[in-house]
Amino acid sequence: MKVSKGQVDFSRLNQSGHLDLQRLLATNYILQCFAVFFDPGLGPEAALRHTLRLINLAREKILTLPQVHWVKQAADLDAGKDKLLAMLSVEGADFIASDMFLIELVHNMGVRLITLTWNGRNSLGDGVKVEGGGGLTRFGRKAVKAMQDLNIIVDVSHLGERGFWDVAAAAEKPFVASHSNAWALCRHPRNLKDRQIREISRQGGLIGVNLCPAFIAPSRENQTLDALVRHISHIAAVGGIDCLCLGSDLDGITALPLGMEDVREMSQLPGLLEAAGFSPTEIEAICSANLIRFLRENLE
Repeated sequence: MKVSKGQVDFSRLNQSGHLDLQRLLATNYILQCFAVFFDPGLGPEAALRHTLRLINLAREKILTLPQVHWVKQAADLDAGKDKLLAMLSVEGADFIASDMFLIELVHNMGVRLITLTWNGRNSLGDGVKVEGGGGLTRFGRKAVKAMQDLNIIVDVSHLGERGFWDVAAAAEKPFVASHSNAWALCRHPRNLKDRQIREISRQGGLIGVNLCPAFIAPSRENQTLDALVRHISHIAAVGGIDCLCLGSDLDGITALPLGMEDVREMSQLPGLLEAAGFSPTEIEAICSANLIRFLRENLE
């Protein structure tokens, strides 16, 4: 879920988005990542102000609710089963500009995952829509190390392909593609090629499959949950079950697969995975266990 405005009461059932606390709990969600997102057209100073304001908004309106347990370290994963586990992330590191201290600042504010770029260019590197993208900058490589030294998870979704391989070469800990699908099944620049899937798996990272219809199939009639399961099957065949989790991008996208209205239809996914031949253990791994294991191993 993206945190980008403050008009909605997350604790109440509402009709203005894909999810809220009531719908998440009713769907038996275990963990939700709340991504601070800002207009990519903002300059670095405005991006920083917006990011800090939205972090505080998430802390005030979501992360301190009594039904929510904020995950900042591995021990937080053991909160009671009646709680929604919640993690705070920032999508797009434009706010950092050239100040490495800001990585430590947002870590101290509770951020535990940073998506390095959105689709464009920032001081760390080039996103997928930068023509002839140049990969990570020298500062971007230093920023990756600084994040991993603080146990902030590095996210390569939205990063251009050259930047992906720069992260793969520089990373000292596993990294993730938090919301990306398989390029072999849908040739969208936001999706991962098989070489990238294998590399994430080789390094012990995770791939969160994405509900964005355009990343599932080119034509609307094929943008279904069944088609998403085919992406899951492909990623499992290329990288193994252990690299898979659910990225969803709910409230970060404007449309959903056919037949989906909101988060509640995610409850269909285990049955679709079973019909596709996945075992109960594999389904649990994809839907929750892989992510919990990864966070347990990679948070301080």
